[in-house]
Amino acid sequence: MPKENTLLKIGDKAPDFTLPDAATGEMVNLGDLLGQPLMIVFGRGTW
Repeated sequence: MPKENTLLKIGDKAPDFTLPDAATGEMVNLGDLLGQPLMIVFGRGTW
């Protein structure tokens, strides 16, 4: 079952998600970083 495509607007809170740390590969949950500086970059790769 596909997930609903939901666009965020400026000022919306980010949904909780988990991604691998680029340096260690360890899984990091967004909620674990609460109160810390955070930069999320979405880049488009070439295929």
